[in-house]
Amino acid sequence: MIDSVVSLALFFLAALFEIGGGYLVWLWLRENKGAVLGLLGGLTLAVYGIIPTFQHAHFGRVYAAYGGIFIVSSLIWGALIDKKNPDKYEIIGALIALVGVMIMFYIPR
Repeated sequence: MIDSVVSLALFFLAALFEIGGGYLVWLWLRENKGAVLGLLGGLTLAVYGIIPTFQHAHFGRVYAAYGGIFIVSSLIWGALIDKKNPDKYEIIGALIALVGVMIMFYIPR
């Protein structure tokens, strides 16, 4: 149980760094907010690249499962930061992705 909680925490931490870093790069290039934000975004994305290495599975499984977490996290980021609430189809799709994550990553083999 503890392993699953730590694993999910790592997935969501990775999502925070990836989405946050991507958002900073977005602000730099799309909204002309300055190159410092682009640099911070790049550094944040580098940290994101390290976080998944702490998962106890092989690369393909980690990144496939992370994709589902990224979907959910992106919708949460959009709602909290961009003030764009997901519609019912985005929510349904995110739930389907989470079911896939649970099946591929957390069912014992």
